Amino acid sequence: MKEMKNKRVFVTGATGFVGAHITKHLIEQGAVVTVLIERCDSSSYFSLCGLDKQVNVYYGDISNGKLIEQIIVEQKIETIFHLAAVALQDLAYKMPKVTFEVNIVGTYNILDAARLHMDTVNSVLVASSDKVYGDSDILPYKETLPLQGSNPYDVSKVCQDLLARSFYHSYGLPVVVGRFGNIYGPGDNNFNRLIPGTIQRLELGESPLIRRPKNGVFKRDFLYIKDIVNAYMYMLYNIEKEDVVGNAFNFGTGIATDVETVVNKIKTVMGLENIPSNVQESEVSEILAQQLDPSKAFERLGWKAEYSLDAGLAETVKWYREALNK
Repeated sequence: MKEMKNKRVFVTGATGFVGAHITKHLIEQGAVVTVLIERCDSSSYFSLCGLDKQVNVYYGDISNGKLIEQIIVEQKIETIFHLAAVALQDLAYKMPKVTFEVNIVGTYNILDAARLHMDTVNSVLVASSDKVYGDSDILPYKETLPLQGSNPYDVSKVCQDLLARSFYHSYGLPVVVGRFGNIYGPGDNNFNRLIPGTIQRLELGESPLIRRPKNGVFKRDFLYIKDIVNAYMYMLYNIEKEDVVGNAFNFGTGIATDVETVVNKIKTVMGLENIPSNVQESEVSEILAQQLDPSKAFERLGWKAEYSLDAGLAETVKWYREALNK
């Protein structure tokens, strides 16, 4: 494993759910962390952990290529974790222009600034998604499947994914792309998402909301946040390997679970099985089933998910109950 002490790291999207956990881990490992943020929500995990006081903070966004280059130069950045994105399907539908500007142009700005300063930058980790496989009926997804998308979010992630890997093949920029499923765990304050929203509603004595499509059920590969942090670090630790650099890797449990089962598991953990669910027809066109094959990550990186859904939900519910009752 690489020594992170005093390594100079730049994290985009640090105030987001995953970004905050990555930032916290890097600080604990002794890295010198720089973040680029638009604002700092006092209720975010980033703020609750006091991370803003332990990092170098620049204010702005990834649409500003000159600012990104300034950060890399001033902070002598060695490693970049690029997680900033418009990350919600519903938001992407409503704001396609912003979605493309952030997810595609913003990613280009990060990659190009890194390319211009490869004398210091030796690793770039890019957050992609299982949505790059589109509505493929071939499950579980393998990295060899063609990338496709039919809505603004999916298309933006496909472009981001291809763009990142093109910078390795064209310029030799050391890039690795991680494709992730549905991520959950402590600190996600977006209560529109299934797991935090369900916990919040149940804690308030309200019926949890289940969105059901007209033609089946939604199934997703749910991955716990601690496994996500490990995934990023395993990509970084192995980036110098020929069969790793320039590649994309799936990170998931390899198990697709329907949303109603997830909601019922949360009810069981909370001891609130008696509260009925509120089932509504989904208004947004989404992919029905998604499931990732993580075997490439295991074979080349030595990574595998350590947390079962039950174990991850137990830790998650405990954290939210404490946070919501403060």
